[in-house]
Amino acid sequence: MPECHLGRFGPMMGGKALPWLLLAGLAACSPPDYTPVRDWAGVAEAAAHYPELTPAPRQTTARQAPIAQPDQAEAMLAMQQALGMYLNALGTLAADGLLMLREDPLRDLAPRVAPVNEAGARAIEKLGALLRQRGRELARAPQLRAMIRDSDEALQGLIQALSETVSGVMPAEDAARQASAAHYARLMRDAHDAPTRAILAEISAMRDEAFANRAAARANYLAVLGDIAAGHKLLAERLRHLTQEETQRQIRAAEASLRRAATALPRDRLGLAVPQASTPQ
Repeated sequence: MPECHLGRFGPMMGGKALPWLLLAGLAACSPPDYTPVRDWAGVAEAAAHYPELTPAPRQTTARQAPIAQPDQAEAMLAMQQALGMYLNALGTLAADGLLMLREDPLRDLAPRVAPVNEAGARAIEKLGALLRQRGRELARAPQLRAMIRDSDEALQGLIQALSETVSGVMPAEDAARQASAAHYARLMRDAHDAPTRAILAEISAMRDEAFANRAAARANYLAVLGDIAAGHKLLAERLRHLTQEETQRQIRAAEASLRRAATALPRDRLGLAVPQASTPQ
């Protein structure tokens, strides 16, 4: 909890000075206003959670490579979960909530990332150890600045690793999109009547649109990750001034930018993330 510094009011303990002393004491004991940090962390946590982006390990034909290896899918999901859990803890501290973590909450995630990105696994281990330490200290708002300072390097490393892994599946998915188009082009050439060709053309267009949506989702999600990295870097750089008006304005602007980027993630008619497109067999 915040410390209360009342000693400097000692000489004013008599008479009419007492009410002012009580008011000053209440102000001294109130936690700093980290509402902009809390709100930014909440938006960032929600935006980081985009599991539908993860491609399933499917094949277009027996002779073609899978769109994504199972390890890649597992690593992306694990890194998203680690990022979200850290941001949730950050928001808890900013809201002056009690961080109660006796053990490392990320301990099961690093092994899922290591086969794909060792740097990402190390970043998760560092963040997990930090969360465990802060949890055992029963951290609250006064420890927010130390949390941001000590975590920024690992947080930036985790986001870099996740961005690299998302980008890493792009060539395979682009190849799968081209294979799908070629597959239906052959079927249309071999079709013996116009109605069949029309049906095949419609299916081909639907599949290509699904691939296009996923390509847009990847690009937009990379933009989301970039905004999260920039926002946390802002918090680290303005660490001593988080409650100042200008800093809070900058944090609000970062939140608005992140919210716009998250809104751009492709969604279907029900507001859900666009699912993995089926591939021709």
